[in-house]
Amino acid sequence: MTQPELRIGTARHAFPFSRGLLVESLVNAGADGAQAAAAARRIEQQLRLARRTVVSPAELQALMVEVARDVLGPEVAQAAQAQTPAFTDILVAAKKGELPFSRGVLARTLEDTGLSSKDAYATASVVDIGLRQRGVRRLSAEEIDNLTEQALAERYGEHLRLTYRYLRHNRGKLGVIGEGSTVPGPFSKGILVQSMLAAGVTPDVARKVARVTQRDLRGREDRVVTRQAIQAKVEALLRDEVGPDVSARYRLLRVIRRPPRPVIVLLGGVSGTGKSFLAAEIAYRLGIARVVSTDSIREVMRAMVSPALVPTLHASTFNAWEALLPPGAERPERPTREALLAGFRDQVGQVSVGLGAVVERSVQEGSSLVLEGVHLVPGYLRAEAFAGALMVPMLVTLPDPAEHRRHFESRDLETAASRPMHRYMAYFDEIRAMQDELEALARAQGVPLLDGLTLDESAEQAVDVVLRQVMVALTPEERQNLLGEEFSGTRLDPRS
Repeated sequence: MTQPELRIGTARHAFPFSRGLLVESLVNAGADGAQAAAAARRIEQQLRLARRTVVSPAELQALMVEVARDVLGPEVAQAAQAQTPAFTDILVAAKKGELPFSRGVLARTLEDTGLSSKDAYATASVVDIGLRQRGVRRLSAEEIDNLTEQALAERYGEHLRLTYRYLRHNRGKLGVIGEGSTVPGPFSKGILVQSMLAAGVTPDVARKVARVTQRDLRGREDRVVTRQAIQAKVEALLRDEVGPDVSARYRLLRVIRRPPRPVIVLLGGVSGTGKSFLAAEIAYRLGIARVVSTDSIREVMRAMVSPALVPTLHASTFNAWEALLPPGAERPERPTREALLAGFRDQVGQVSVGLGAVVERSVQEGSSLVLEGVHLVPGYLRAEAFAGALMVPMLVTLPDPAEHRRHFESRDLETAASRPMHRYMAYFDEIRAMQDELEALARAQGVPLLDGLTLDESAEQAVDVVLRQVMVALTPEERQNLLGEEFSGTRLDPRS
């Protein structure tokens, strides 16, 4: 049984709880990263022990101040009390009413001054942090612009400040209306670039096409365009820049971003294969907001079930076999293959109950999901059990044992040894044996393998798999409605 989702806001309007926002708020108050992370975990634990499902920003700030006073000291607590925390919107008075301040929106505006995406976001963050540390809750758009000019002058000099001032007085606004909507939203070059990157367009070409699209559409007198007009413009530009195949692939990816049924990507693989990084990259490229690890589901289940009742659940996958030894039996130095896989299957069977519930929840909500972890064994979560979803299983493997060892070494450095390498090395042979079993099951079930490529190559390969399998899963009617006559026939592979 999974824990109820914790949200910030009110019963009528709330957003998912995020420890990251707490960490950001505590860092803004003067705590270092490690202290802030520890305090954020404690705050979340207190809320979950109290079985809260919705907490207001004011309540969360009060709890943050209380915990900061206990573990971080009075100075940090005082700063946390005085600030506007990251989980509370700063409202900007505009012509159409008050709107939440957005670092992303400001960063995209700053890119027009010539700043790189990284520098533009860093400058927007300076403005945001300054406002929050001063406890600002409301201000005007003009005040935001003045503070941005000041930040640009301090970081890059007078030239960029004057460039920004020119743009702020001459900026053309482009609104976008989506299907079924009457209220326009802002045009985003960043989101457009992201969608083209997923289609295999190089960053330089993607940025160029986004700029040209924005420039040409801004020339319209009404300043409001439909999403279909943007898509048609981008497809035409891509055909001219890189050819019809990439243009067609871009069209297919639009289906993934707004599918008729939720897309559930199942990314399996043993420890050390880089699943977590790859899952995040796949989600980014496909525009999927939710990424869930099977380890997190196992942790929730462990909290609900005692080791005495289900001992294999409280072990690691590679040593779950030890929990199946009879009481008093001598532990062998190495398990037989049969014993190793018996313990592994036992734990997978237990965790699969939770995985099925998470997938079912996504299907009910109509939201796509990337699920990653060693417990996603081919054949356990079957597509026919989730008729309301487009299920896409894949398996990440590392055929070369030496490369697999290097992955553990890299992870040990990147995570500051929070997942000690020596423990995984002690069970390396068992992990490799589990990979062999997963590969055999994947081949038997027809599950595609992603085998040891770079992150970019693996992500591109995974996107191709998703495109092909979603196209196969779509009904002819769905294909024609979503893609038009051109793709309503038998052409299923966007790169064929």
